[in-house]
Amino acid sequence: HPISAYVLIRTTNPQKSISELEKLPMVQAIIGTSGDSDIVARIGAAARENLLESVVTKVQGMPGVLSTETLPAFSKF
Repeated sequence: HPISAYVLIRTTNPQKSISELEKLPMVQAIIGTSGDSDIVARIGAAARENLLESVVTKVQGMPGVLSTETLPAFSKF
C-alpha cells in the first residue's frame, strides 16, 4: 500500500478489538501496548481518502473502541 498510518486505539476490550482488526485486510500489523493506547495498528491504503475511510468507518465503528489517533507514516522525508 502506498499510503499507511499508525492508529493508536483506546478500547474497553483489547482482545476483542485485536480479533476484529485481524479480520480487516488493510491492517498490516497489530501491536498490543500499555499507557494511553491499548493497541497500535498499522493500516495501509491505496489513497489518503481510503485510509481515512478505513479508520473512521471500520476502526472507530468497532464495538468497544473509545478513541483513535491516526499518525501518518512517511517512507521518506
